[in-house]
Amino acid sequence: MKRILILLATLALLPDEQEAPIRFANIGPAAGIHAQLRCGGPDKRWIPEANGTGCAAFDYDNDGLLDLLIVNGRTMDRLREIAAGRVPSAAKSGVYLYRNLGDGHFEDVTERAGLSNPYWATGANAADFNNDGFADILITTIGVDLLFKNNGNGTFTEVGKAAGLSRQVRWHTGSAFGDYDNDGYLDLFIAGYVDIHSVRLSGEAPVCDYRGLKAFCGPLGLKGEQDVLYRNNGNGTFTDVTKSAGVSDTDGRYGFTAVFDDFNGDGKIDLFVANDSGPNYLYLNLGNGRFRESGLSSGVAFNADGKTQANMGVAVGDYDNDGKLDLLTTTFSEDYFPLFRQQSPGLFEDVSNRVGLALPTIPLLGWACGFADFNNDGKRDLWTVNGHVYPNADRLGGTSYFQPVTVFQNRGGQFAPVRDLAPELARNSYRGGCAGDFDNDGRIDLAVLPIAGEPLLLANRTAANHSWIGFKLRGVTSNRDAIGSKVRVESCGQVQFETVRNGGSYLSHNDSRVHFGLGLCSKVDRVVVTWPDGVIQVLPHPVVNRYQEIQQVRKAP
Repeated sequence: MKRILILLATLALLPDEQEAPIRFANIGPAAGIHAQLRCGGPDKRWIPEANGTGCAAFDYDNDGLLDLLIVNGRTMDRLREIAAGRVPSAAKSGVYLYRNLGDGHFEDVTERAGLSNPYWATGANAADFNNDGFADILITTIGVDLLFKNNGNGTFTEVGKAAGLSRQVRWHTGSAFGDYDNDGYLDLFIAGYVDIHSVRLSGEAPVCDYRGLKAFCGPLGLKGEQDVLYRNNGNGTFTDVTKSAGVSDTDGRYGFTAVFDDFNGDGKIDLFVANDSGPNYLYLNLGNGRFRESGLSSGVAFNADGKTQANMGVAVGDYDNDGKLDLLTTTFSEDYFPLFRQQSPGLFEDVSNRVGLALPTIPLLGWACGFADFNNDGKRDLWTVNGHVYPNADRLGGTSYFQPVTVFQNRGGQFAPVRDLAPELARNSYRGGCAGDFDNDGRIDLAVLPIAGEPLLLANRTAANHSWIGFKLRGVTSNRDAIGSKVRVESCGQVQFETVRNGGSYLSHNDSRVHFGLGLCSKVDRVVVTWPDGVIQVLPHPVVNRYQEIQQVRKAP
């Protein structure tokens, strides 16, 4: 009897270890996703060759299935033309759009959709910027940013110039859509990395030293590119309000990833920017069309040691289910990924060491990342996409050029690396990545891009017998994508919270639907939606194990 009690106590202390393990399988080749990624040459002698590109999971044709957008780099010769102000011919491989056929297969519809890209693409994003009910596409580039308006018939028209986006050649990276002035139209922030004209592209590549390795130079020592904020005028055009809104990158930091969300819970959407080799920005929304930069006072500018890190990707979510948003940035190898837990509204603490993330992330050089409940147990896990920038990094010891895609399972606020995540998956040097449920089975999948070669489509094969629920929000008086909405799910005495956001990961766009694992609970008591304009909508007892659309109710007259 005593032995039985001891065994029961042990099982009670280790519930997660008894569940089915989190598992993925790469179905990309079988699904028909055969894009060939490239960023310059294999030797990575110039910094533009090292940073990779992004992807977007979104439903461009409103058939209820997630499609996949992938953007691509160019050769160094093409980049020299771009930097000189010449527009090279659009490469067929500059962008790929894969339509989800719903049977485990995708169709390349890039040409039919009218998408092309003559520049060195960096980031992929999607949002309904004109509120017509169809998701539009933004491609950031080293060159000129491209805005493709969705025509609603399976085709797109590039409208960047007509919409007022800058036509100057710039090195832009991550982007984020969000309605910061709450007028019902999505505004747009684009991060700038390095002034491409400060990079010596002619002749022999400059060589710098990294711990005894011969490596490319930068970003330190190069001029930073300015960030830009565009206000949506509501008529299909944007106005550059960077300076008047107070988000001018006066220090010229190397911006990688941006995300709009309400980081201090005051009902106004804020902006976080992850900077490579410099302090992060947190712009808090003052509600008068202006922001106040508060990265240092909020505790997210530096890590717990007060040190600057090479911040690449950003994960945002309520990992501990306390109703407050937390965030994590991926960083360089031989450093750790800081997890900033929100202790009180707008005040964060780096708890990476406390929750078990510091040590296992030190060998990793991280890029795309996010929080997602992969086993539907009601706790958000962490995924990170990793790969070194120096092909000869294996000589350093303790790290490597090829690195894994990793998942850290959330075990009640503590994170543990998942072993044998995808046993057949070879390591590579990965960059961009997006999360979404591509087969609508309630299990979150991942698309991952290597620096060179074919993308991965990692189907979630976790066999946990847990319930789930998901929602697609549609704004009416708020922006059509409902970005900035807050969703609260109450089930079996447990409460979870999520927001509809845009930005984050790394150069990529995640599925905009909100997804909640319910564990062994088979019902939801109620769902409370707070729309960006403050309207609160309550849904009692929604059906579980399916995605449902919630359309915003209008304010009472």
